Amino acid sequence: MLEQSGHTKAHSECFQTVFESDIESLQKRPKSSSQDNYKKLFEIVKDCSNSKLQQAHSDEIPEFDSLEDSCQIRPSLCTNKSSKQSQEREEKLFEKELIQPLNEEDHQLIAKSEREQCKLPSIVMKNGGCYTGYWYKKKPQGQGEYKFADSSRYNGEWSNGYASGKGKFFDTEGGCYCGDFHLNYMQGKGVYNYSDGSIYDGQWSNDKYNGFGIEVKSDSHYKGQFRNGLKHGHGILIFSNKEKYEGSFINGQFEGKGTFMWPDGRRYQGDWKNGMMHGQGILSWSDGRVYVGQYVNDKRQGFGTFQFADGRKYSGQWMNGLQHGTGEFTEQHGQITKGVWREGKLFSLI
Repeated sequence: MLEQSGHTKAHSECFQTVFESDIESLQKRPKSSSQDNYKKLFEIVKDCSNSKLQQAHSDEIPEFDSLEDSCQIRPSLCTNKSSKQSQEREEKLFEKELIQPLNEEDHQLIAKSEREQCKLPSIVMKNGGCYTGYWYKKKPQGQGEYKFADSSRYNGEWSNGYASGKGKFFDTEGGCYCGDFHLNYMQGKGVYNYSDGSIYDGQWSNDKYNGFGIEVKSDSHYKGQFRNGLKHGHGILIFSNKEKYEGSFINGQFEGKGTFMWPDGRRYQGDWKNGMMHGQGILSWSDGRVYVGQYVNDKRQGFGTFQFADGRKYSGQWMNGLQHGTGEFTEQHGQITKGVWREGKLFSLI
């Protein structure tokens, strides 16, 4: 059975400023009410929305600025509301613990079901629970309701002493699951409406999201694959501020090939690892700027080319998001300056 629990950590990143003309969104993503921890997602460039694009001259090589003005916070990617409650109820929903009448006289009452199915009055169990419904061969069989000591309850079908078939589970916080059960676990197809307004509609296995599902929360909407309660496989995640990721997830994080899109027109397409841009990727801006190259832990690192909308470009080595190492800068008119950069600044000519 499910219950709310802390989400796993989500990552964030900050793009180092490309030039003072780089314009990025400073809007913060909303927090998820159940999220405990955050990491930074996506570096953003210095806000110069009121400045004009500087024109490059032969004696003026634009430099990359390491100043970080702001960081965006993204809601948690991971959903594992099922893990905590599943663990707490693993023993609770075991037949030998569920069906142990408190009173000796109830054993005699249950004995009536040995030869034929019959409906018996409420029977209190040793664990504080109470079962009301049909019995057969001294085990719940057919329709019945089990009220747990913590006031949660299950109402639905039983088979050979287990909650199996169609049923409903009402948790202690006001949430409700309606769907398939097997051997006391939510398993198959079902919908869970949580007390905070979140909804999961999809496949389940052993009380956890598993298979294809749709998850709707106040700050995001996800449609795709799950495994063991986490986003895993291909999926589409759309945030309330219109940011969108489509691609591969592993254990709740962006990993593999994927595309992230901002509402201001920016778009990153490429490799991800542990929720961060890592590997080969392409970042494009709506004004025509494009970076094609390598990333390490959310930052441009390795070889890459930054192309400006006016035709200028830098091709060369990067480190921690800045020009670092050998490279060349091409002017609009075609003049090429080759040199060595150190931490975003031209250090020497070649």
